[in-house]
Amino acid sequence: MSFSLINGLSPIAAGPAALPEQLIILRRHRRLILFVTLALPLIAAAILFTQPRSYTATGVLIYNAPAPAQGIAASPQDLDALIASQSAIITSLPALRSLAARFDFADLPAFNAPERWWWPFTDQSSEPDHLALAAGRALGVTVPPNSRLITVAFTSPDPSLSAKAANFAIQSYLDHQRDQSFANLQESQSWLQTHQASLQAALDATEAQLAAARQAAGIVPGMQGDLSAETASRITASFIDAQSALAMAQARLKSATAGDAAAANAAIAPNLLPLRKEQADLTAQVNAMSRQYGQSYPELVAAQTSLAAINAEIDAETGRELQAARAEVAADQAQVAALRTALDAARDASQTQDRQSAAMQTLTEHANALRADLNAIATQADQLAQQTALDRPMAVIVSAATPPAEANPAHHGLIMAAAAGLGLCLGVLLAGLAEALDTSFCSTGDLQSRLGLPCLAAVPQVSNPRFAVQDAPFSLFAEQLRALRTALTFSGTARVLAITAARPGEGKTTLTVALGRALALAGVAVAVVDADIRQPSFEVLFETGDQQGLTDYLSGFIGLDEMTLKDSETGLHVITAGTQAADALSLFLSPKLAALLALLRERYEIVLIDVPPAFALAETRVLARAADATLLCVQWGKTPARIVQAALQILLTANVKVAGTVLTRVDAKIHRSSGFPDAEIYQPRYGGYFRPRQVMSARLPPSQQNDIESAERQ
Repeated sequence: MSFSLINGLSPIAAGPAALPEQLIILRRHRRLILFVTLALPLIAAAILFTQPRSYTATGVLIYNAPAPAQGIAASPQDLDALIASQSAIITSLPALRSLAARFDFADLPAFNAPERWWWPFTDQSSEPDHLALAAGRALGVTVPPNSRLITVAFTSPDPSLSAKAANFAIQSYLDHQRDQSFANLQESQSWLQTHQASLQAALDATEAQLAAARQAAGIVPGMQGDLSAETASRITASFIDAQSALAMAQARLKSATAGDAAAANAAIAPNLLPLRKEQADLTAQVNAMSRQYGQSYPELVAAQTSLAAINAEIDAETGRELQAARAEVAADQAQVAALRTALDAARDASQTQDRQSAAMQTLTEHANALRADLNAIATQADQLAQQTALDRPMAVIVSAATPPAEANPAHHGLIMAAAAGLGLCLGVLLAGLAEALDTSFCSTGDLQSRLGLPCLAAVPQVSNPRFAVQDAPFSLFAEQLRALRTALTFSGTARVLAITAARPGEGKTTLTVALGRALALAGVAVAVVDADIRQPSFEVLFETGDQQGLTDYLSGFIGLDEMTLKDSETGLHVITAGTQAADALSLFLSPKLAALLALLRERYEIVLIDVPPAFALAETRVLARAADATLLCVQWGKTPARIVQAALQILLTANVKVAGTVLTRVDAKIHRSSGFPDAEIYQPRYGGYFRPRQVMSARLPPSQQNDIESAERQ
């Protein structure tokens, strides 16, 4: 049962763990977690109780947002952002500098304290604006959501100073706003005046150019366009009338000169119609009388005479009218030609005047635009003056800060709880980090899985391992040695066993001697050989002095019986390192070593050889290869895995048969709560199996007896 537990082959080790691996890791590092969890609250308590009490005075402002531009509605988000931006003005660096200078923060330890012991970084007092920065940490400005209130608070150890500083910050902000508003007004007025002067100068220059152009064109201001239009209109109307009169005269003349005499006479002389009627009547009478009477008929002759007179009168009148019509047509043609010439001249004059007035029109429009700009500037100046007279301040004090009657709540409990929570988190983090950085072997299962070799025992550390087996044969230490013996017995091939380690201090010599004594007490013929020539230890453990030993035998100075000593307590045969350490490697490479081992195999059932660490000397590989098998000792929770793996590789490269490993110097108290499967045997429930059942030897002083009893109970 013991052997199976040690090798991690029990059902407990093979089955699923009772707790998740993460919880087992936390349990394994519970001391670190507990230390960090308690340390942070203690540090926080020390800091809190060393801090002076603080007082906070608060003043409140209401911000009057400026009216938005006409036609533009300000959104609530824009208004909130505008009000929130005012806090940047109150906490600006120039304002903080003014605050620090006003109340002489350089003379106040709360704002100009030297570097504290709990703050290991650079001293902030060396910074140029450290006083302003300290004032900024004490000054707080908040803007409640959906409101126009600005809260200004100042915290300091002096309640009176808190109120004064808060009111000073508020007043500085109001002064800044007033000064800024006045400066903006002055700048606006200055710009308006400058712009107005430049516009007036441009208008004067434009009007001078316009007057010069009019003078050059000989145009009376305001009448040029009217005279030109009137002249052209009048000439055009006369020209149209003359053309109409000419057309009528030409029509009458054409009718008069046509083949139809009656139509011509009617068109030219309509006043001859009575004569034409009388002519027709006389013609009819003449024709009638000519058919009825002869040519000499007196009435016919009288009628013909009257008809001839009327014809002569009509012809004379018609000639006069025709001559008058021709004269009228000629006169109308002359008038039309004259009017056409006058109209062409008027049009030419109008085009000339238009060309001359184009530049003047441009100058006139430019002058009008300048006058409009001047009027707008004057209007803006009037509005600015009226707005300045009616503007209210952008911020008003709602309540001034007063010295607080009570100090600020310290919230010690909340801070301590937060520190404890932070300490727990940090402890868990450090536990995980420690687990990740720890590459040593802390369990037999870990050692076996990572090296691929069986771990034959986990030997606990005791205060006096020299006599632990014979004085406490039922202790856990003795039981682990018996488990190791059982494993070696089951292997059945190892008569000569070399015991080594990766580096010094692993407990290989202690294991060699303790295992030898345990085997000797069990009646086994066993010998232990100290082959660690450069660091021998058997002379001290067995109090042999300068006893000749292994190297002396190999050098031929003594025999086997002369170098072999017997332990009076257990009957263990001991061979020390000897006195010839100069050329130990040559001695080990000589055939005498093999002959000695063959002789020891015949005389003893088991031979244990304590050889140097694998990294130390080349003798290790020679001695380990000469032995039947080798045990590799690994110190529990100490030796890094890479060192053990490198040492094992050295042995395997030398064709050394490694029977297994032994976990040495196990701390029973720590390993008991590690959560590893092989820690089960260290639990208090197994105390009935591992307890002292033999009276202590009288040769040990009481102090050593107490140590042994304590170790056995562990």
